[in-house]
Amino acid sequence: MSLRRIIVFFSIIAAMLIFSYFYPEITGEAAAETEQVFLSRVVDGDTIEVIYNEEIIKVRLLGINTPEKNMPLSKEAAGYLGQFVNKTIVLEADFEDTDKYGRKLRYAFYKDTFINQKILQEGLANAYYYSGLKYERELLNAEKYARENEKGIWEKSYEACAVCIKLETLNEKEEYFILENTCSFSCNLEGWFVKDAGRNTFKLSSIPPEKEARINSTKEIWNSHDKFFLFDSRGLLVVYHEY
Repeated sequence: MSLRRIIVFFSIIAAMLIFSYFYPEITGEAAAETEQVFLSRVVDGDTIEVIYNEEIIKVRLLGINTPEKNMPLSKEAAGYLGQFVNKTIVLEADFEDTDKYGRKLRYAFYKDTFINQKILQEGLANAYYYSGLKYERELLNAEKYARENEKGIWEKSYEACAVCIKLETLNEKEEYFILENTCSFSCNLEGWFVKDAGRNTFKLSSIPPEKEARINSTKEIWNSHDKFFLFDSRGLLVVYHEY
């Protein structure tokens, strides 16, 4: 092999090594930050407390929102996380480290189980603030699976009024929605509730036959790319709308 070819060969090798070293910076794909932690307590279906370096840290699971305490399926969501208490799990960060409450935002893994994804798959949560996340596709596919199989929060209501009540309008700019009773009898909606993708809820009352009811928001709730859920008093799904 000539000296020139030897120089070219080693130049290529050197260039490849340099490229591989700086690849994360070039592509924006830095190595995932992970921590092994001890799960000490379940706060609710999407929040846990872990011990890391002898410090208790509160963690909010990324990309999901489970029912709030005292709402249907809230105990089931918390119960799912309960199986990992007193076990070592792996947390993985994304582009944002903490939320406005100071909680760490993380994906959680136990052995081969992607916990955030599994909660969605079981229908114990809806996808939440998922746009641009590393595992956005996995989370949305898990939610889609639960929705198509009517699991958990996606189980359809069998109430007589479930076929009557329709979402006639959702105006996210003026912050109101209109429900319509299309049936020829009055619908008592006591115990029924509307919620967005997060924790905002609205209680409902009766709607006379073939009439509409307008419900106004007292604060900014209906964000772009939000979700609208209407549940009956058992927590079964009546209306779902995504925009």
